[in-house]
Amino acid sequence: MLKKIEQGALMIAGMCIVTLGLMITLTVATRNLFGWGVTDDVVIVRELMVGAIFLPLAYVTADYSHITIEFLFKRLGKHAKLWMLAIGSLISLLILMPLAFSAWQGFFHAASSGSYFFGELELPEWPGRFAFFAGAALFVVRLSIIVVTDMRAAICGNTEYLVRRTDAEHDKIEEG
Repeated sequence: MLKKIEQGALMIAGMCIVTLGLMITLTVATRNLFGWGVTDDVVIVRELMVGAIFLPLAYVTADYSHITIEFLFKRLGKHAKLWMLAIGSLISLLILMPLAFSAWQGFFHAASSGSYFFGELELPEWPGRFAFFAGAALFVVRLSIIVVTDMRAAICGNTEYLVRRTDAEHDKIEEG
C-alpha cells in the first residue's frame, strides 16, 4: 500500500511539473504578447515547486535512486559497507524528523488559521504546506523502513542485501 501511495505522490509531482511548465509559458507569453501576466503567478509557481520537489522523495528513496558518491564506499569491506548504509540511513532519518514535524506545524497553522497569500487571488497557504508535509511524512515512513532493514542486514552481516541495496556490480564480480 505504501508503494501505491508513493506512486500517487509521484504522479501528483509530475502534474505539478507539467503545470509549472504551462504556467511559466503562459506567463511569459502573455507578458510579451499582451503586456500583462498571470495573476499571482509567482505564488502559484512557488507552491507548485514544493509539490514537485517534496512529493516524489519517498518514491526515489524506495528505489535507492539518490545521487551518491562512491569513491570511499567502494574501498570498504562488505560488512563496513552494511554498517555505513545503516548508519547513513539512521542519520538521514534523525535529520528528517524535525523537518517533518516542522512541516506538520506549518500545515496545521495554515489550515487552522486560514492563512492566505496576499495578492489578487488571495490563495490559501494550506495546499502548499500540505504538499510539503505529505512529502516529508512519506519520506519519514519510507526511510524508517529502510533504517530497520539496513540495521537488520548490518547486524546479521547479510552481504546479499548489500548487492540488492546498492546494485553493486563490483560486488557481484568480486564474488564470481
